[in-house]
Amino acid sequence: MERPSATIPERGRGAPADVDAAYREETRQLIAKRFPVAAAIFLLLMAIGYSIEAFYFPQRWWPLSLCYGAFVATFFVLIALLRRFPRYALATVLLGSVAIAFTTAAYLALVQRSAELCLLAMIGLLTGQVVQFPWGVRGQMGATVGVVTAYLWALHVGAVTTLPEPYGLFALGSHALMTIVGAQLLESYRLAAFREAAESARANAAKGEFLATVSHEVRTPLNIIVGYTDLLLEGAFEERSEQLDALGRIHQSSRQLLDLIQSMLDINRLEGGGVSLLVEEFQVASALDDLRATLPANWCKPGIALAWEASDTATRMRSDRGKLEMILRNLIHNALKYTEQGSVIVSARTDGERQRVDFVVADTGQGIHSEDLQGIFEMFRQGSNGGPPRGGGVGLGLYIVKQLTHALGGEIRVDSRLGAGSRFTVSLPLLLRE
Repeated sequence: MERPSATIPERGRGAPADVDAAYREETRQLIAKRFPVAAAIFLLLMAIGYSIEAFYFPQRWWPLSLCYGAFVATFFVLIALLRRFPRYALATVLLGSVAIAFTTAAYLALVQRSAELCLLAMIGLLTGQVVQFPWGVRGQMGATVGVVTAYLWALHVGAVTTLPEPYGLFALGSHALMTIVGAQLLESYRLAAFREAAESARANAAKGEFLATVSHEVRTPLNIIVGYTDLLLEGAFEERSEQLDALGRIHQSSRQLLDLIQSMLDINRLEGGGVSLLVEEFQVASALDDLRATLPANWCKPGIALAWEASDTATRMRSDRGKLEMILRNLIHNALKYTEQGSVIVSARTDGERQRVDFVVADTGQGIHSEDLQGIFEMFRQGSNGGPPRGGGVGLGLYIVKQLTHALGGEIRVDSRLGAGSRFTVSLPLLLRE
């Protein structure tokens, strides 16, 4: 069985439906490509068989030539149709298989009048079709209907059988069923291999993109650190204010590197051993206060207001406090990073009916393009289609947020419009069941 080569869907469009559509397109192309080869093999075998028959039965030379000419004409017409209408390759080849089955049945019924030879020929056609064409269950069932109909027609027009007709019908039906099952197995294996190849190709592309992004993200702060350190060592800054400014830039770049390394370590833990939870009871307001106190000051840009709101300061929940703070920390970091003016609001609202707490991080930043919304929670993905570039990261934060949210039994939603900001809502149960 030939292993399919997957064509990767465009970035952000890696849904299974797209992969299956690519698989169907490749199958059509493969069927169209294989048909001329299959036709050449069939005509060669028929030429050998008809030559042997003409040697022993010279009187059949004319019907043999007529039948062989019909085969040749059929194949030329089908090849022309495949070139003209490649999109309908499956239907064209299926039509051709039915035509070949009826042509063969006509010769064996009208000239040789042998139902047993017709049965063997129909079984050979079914076997050859399931081996040569990866057209799946529907294609093989269509070919089976054509072959069985051709055999019944041969019996009707004069093919003589030495055994009762049910024997032949049972043999043909049994073989047809086995070829249909075989076609289904071959199609499932090919589709699984195609999906695996597509996923592998997509992973390799994401890996290459990740390495390029990480190298850039690491190189930029390192260059700043090395550059300002060299200047300090050389005594280029004489004023204390200049030295403090240089140290501040070094500190900021060091924090960027630390955030990057922390994200990569978080991913390693998530991918390696899953998420281990430390469940405890705590106040929602207390968790927000602790988070606010530990946020790095350099995250907040001048002119950006960071506001905190809690509808019920007494609300208590039982969950993993550290994972909750990590979720909100990533969302707040993203919001502040992509907001140039306006505000970022962090709020918590208790829904007593659903026994859940909704944590919301809303910003007035650049927003996310609608085409990017489905892909932003994937690893190494950042919104870019149709909007300003979202630089300054490697696309790990939202992936971590999604994984941790699911681990805490919650769900995450995003509402965003390009140029109008984003609103991320994390809904968690008040009581996490261990």
